[in-house]
Parts: sequence; C-alpha cells; structure tokens
Amino acid sequence: MLHDVLNRMDASSFLGFRLWDFSFRSLRKRYALTFLHRIVVRHPWRTWRGVLKHGRFRRQHKDLHDVTLLFEGSEEQLVRALCQAKTGLLVAVGFCQKPLAPMCPAQRPNHDCVYLGSVDLSTGGQVAHAACQGCDIRMLGTLALRAGACMHVMTSALDIARDVMIPSANRGRFRNVILCLCPYSVRAIDLPLTICGLEGYLLGYTSGNCANYGQWLRADRGVKNEMTTLDPAAHARVVWLLERIVEARASEGLCYARFQRQGNIYEPVLT
Repeated sequence: MLHDVLNRMDASSFLGFRLWDFSFRSLRKRYALTFLHRIVVRHPWRTWRGVLKHGRFRRQHKDLHDVTLLFEGSEEQLVRALCQAKTGLLVAVGFCQKPLAPMCPAQRPNHDCVYLGSVDLSTGGQVAHAACQGCDIRMLGTLALRAGACMHVMTSALDIARDVMIPSANRGRFRNVILCLCPYSVRAIDLPLTICGLEGYLLGYTSGNCANYGQWLRADRGVKNEMTTLDPAAHARVVWLLERIVEARASEGLCYARFQRQGNIYEPVLT
C-alpha cells in the first residue's frame, strides 16, 4: 500500500521529485547514509540550493525524453559551456554496457576496462581484444579521450558517491558530467548530482535496463546478466556532443592520446 502511494507520487512528480519510493527503500542502505552524512549534513546550504536548482531544471527541460539535462539554460548554452571548459568533465558508463558475447576481457562488475587502460591514439589506438571491437565503451571512451574528458565505469551507488559526488562537492573534482545509465537510475541520481554542483547530460538505456527497485538493487550489488544499450537517439546525441567538444579541443591545439588511471577514474594525458 505504502509503495503504491509513493509510486503515484513519483508518477506525478509530487513537489517536483520522482524519487519518493527509491528514497524510502534506500533509507537504511549504506550509499544513502554515506550521502546524507558526507553531503547533506555537512553542506545543508548547498543541499537546499541544489533542491531549488533541481526544480528549475525539471520545469525548464520537462519535454525532453531521451536525455535529462542538468543545466539552467538551453541545450546549446550547455554545449558551449562544455566546449569552453578545458577540465572537469567526466564521461561515465555502466559496467552493464560491457559486452557479453564475446565476454569483456576485464569481466564485470568492476571499474576495469582493458581498452581504456591501454589505448594509445598516437600509435593508432589498436584494439587488442575481439570483444572491444564493437564495444560502445571503447567508442565513447575514445571520443572522451580526444575531448580531454575523464572516463569512469560505474558499478555501485556507493562507489559513485565516493568517486564522483563527494570529491566534486568537497573540492570541485568534476563540474560537468555525461552519464549513461538506466532511466530508473536517472530519477534517483539527478537530484544528488545537482546538490553536488554537477551539470550536464544523463542519457538513458533502452534495452537490458533495470525497470524497478528490485532489479536496480541486484545490479547495484553486481548481479546483472543483461547487456544494456543506449536509446538510439540518446546515443546519437552523446556522440554529437563529444564530437563538438573534440573539435573545440583540436582548435585549441590540445591533443590527448592515452589515459592514466587514478583510483577508479581514467584521466586523459596531454601529448
């Protein structure tokens, strides 16, 4: 009964939020407690500003379906801002985007990617494993590298909080994000990202994605037997966006050929 009420509140975006049921189910989970203690309690004014900004995002971009924009302004203004910012951009994909047949050589669930860890565009960026050839992480990772963006393979909500949200809120580690994730996850993550001062794009999967909290929780624990793919329109959008940023970096004479891994983040290295 309670969850039916909470789901109806989500469906109607009660008070401008779509995470009522998710929040209630997450009250005693470690990822939620970590965010509350490390962000909300320590930064109450930032939290309040984030809540207000999130409401403005939702009202301004409510008609967009294939992508969620975390930005006050038009999409073109956001694209220009991303092109002008030389640092602070993170492109993140889910571990569930790793190929299954043939199996990803880095396995799953983890933050590892054989291609991202070894690619060198100065020597042509050869693909060492057959699984990498058609892998979307490889394609997006190559564009992210040329754009001078950091790359991250997401696993659990707790790790996203530790690797992305908390460092961004406390010391400005990232300012902009392009995240690929389940539409269900978008409803849970857009407010926390906004509270942490992050702007950008959230792009949804169209197949293999988690449709409810039970499926999401299993995937958060690493139990995910499906391979996810982006909505075709969302995929075209992120490719277009990254290519715009690549053009901006090239016009500035900035060239990135490889990543250097720092913790769970692959950071671009200037040549």
